[in-house]
Amino acid sequence: MSQEPLERALRASNAELIRRIEELSFVRQLGDALAGEVAVTAIGRAVTGLLRDELGLDLVALWSVDALDAGVRLTAMARGDEACVLDDAPLVPFSAAGALGSAAAGAVVACPPDVMPAEAADLGQLVLHPLVARGRTIGVLGLGTVEPCDADAERDRLLGLIAPPITMALENASLYERLAAENRTLRAELGDRFGRSALIGVGPAFRAMLAVLERLADADITVLLLGESGTGKEMVARALHWGGRRREGPFVAVNCAALPETLLESELFGIERGVATGVERRAGLIERAGGGTLLLDEIGDMSLTVQAKVLRVLQEREVTRVGGARALPVDVRVVAATHRDLEAAVRDGRFRQDLYFRLKVATLVVPSLAERIEDVPLLAQHFLARFAVRHERPGLRLSPDAVAALATRPWPGNVRELENVIEQAVVMTAGSVIGPADLGLDQGSATAGLGYHDAVQTALGGTERTLIERALAETGNNRTQAARLLGIGRRTLLYKLKRYGIGHGAPS
Repeated sequence: MSQEPLERALRASNAELIRRIEELSFVRQLGDALAGEVAVTAIGRAVTGLLRDELGLDLVALWSVDALDAGVRLTAMARGDEACVLDDAPLVPFSAAGALGSAAAGAVVACPPDVMPAEAADLGQLVLHPLVARGRTIGVLGLGTVEPCDADAERDRLLGLIAPPITMALENASLYERLAAENRTLRAELGDRFGRSALIGVGPAFRAMLAVLERLADADITVLLLGESGTGKEMVARALHWGGRRREGPFVAVNCAALPETLLESELFGIERGVATGVERRAGLIERAGGGTLLLDEIGDMSLTVQAKVLRVLQEREVTRVGGARALPVDVRVVAATHRDLEAAVRDGRFRQDLYFRLKVATLVVPSLAERIEDVPLLAQHFLARFAVRHERPGLRLSPDAVAALATRPWPGNVRELENVIEQAVVMTAGSVIGPADLGLDQGSATAGLGYHDAVQTALGGTERTLIERALAETGNNRTQAARLLGIGRRTLLYKLKRYGIGHGAPS
């Protein structure tokens, strides 16, 4: 038997093996280039450049398909020796995209010269390949040459190998961008909900607190929040976080009074594996708050042992887990809150003096509801709106005498007590109007010494006066602009200025 046919077969087999190895090598090279990329433009740059060089093409372009906006957008292009990405390329609607629209619909399109996209207008041939994921076209890959050429089976086979990883990378990038956008939206909503705009009030005591909060938010220093239980110290701490430079980091809160000493220690500082049977290594809340803010609520109830370890964190900016021997660096802003008199606790030996001085770098006092009684109507309406939605009670409102009763009674439980009273009324009120009885209040006793109209004036007059003063302050005492801001006539404003004895603003 002649060996020549066998040698030819071996050469053909070797050549085919080499081609396959080269193809697989290119697929791996492409995979390495795409690994870790989460931006569509970065994926486009890698794909177009590599395909141009590997296939010897004059043009490789990648269009992304936007199903929501019903169009295609050029993302990246490699032509000649140049490669570029286009961050601001216009969206071409499917109806005006011609051959690109057909490819976006899932068809391989060989464009004749008269229907070439603008980017390939001077080419002799352009083939558009759809990139399909889960039954939806998410991109179009364009391969162009100056001179028309015959179909290439090897090129088609290579495209069949690389299309899946390119499609997967584009799909992952699209998912990442959507999640990033949702995360930005969520963080913005959290900022609105827990930031300074979420703090409700217009009274002098409340405005004074806000002024201090504004200065402290960006200072990135330790803050000690003082105030009675139920005044909203955690909301203030969240406002410090969302209004400061650490807003992109986590906000972590721990109630020091709710946990026994040993559990609080492991929760705060973390624990190493093997400290006790079945215990696994776990990072503590201080580590988890890295880059953000840690709220130590009710720190006045913390044991002296844990206080000593917290002091080390503040001094050295490092934490050692329970059972660990290695100190771990931490970058966290500490906000501490308490309703207790820490100075008295220091004198009694129940609170470390050195920790107290470390905590009170800046002190912010949250006023009690008794100190901001003019804010009660605003807070009541705010809670009513929230709970009416939560409990599906649209149209529910507070009667004027209910507002008067709320504004003239003491609130030892502060804002938290008012919130609970309003929610209970939303749930239990049978009709569409909440009266004093629905709030569990006796109007007569709540307004002792006041007639009905006097009670209403007490409840609403203070709020109205505060709103007018705030409008004048925001408009530089311009009465015309203040009236417009309040939504009332200028003459009405002048009457109210005289009624409340508010100083005259600049004439306008």
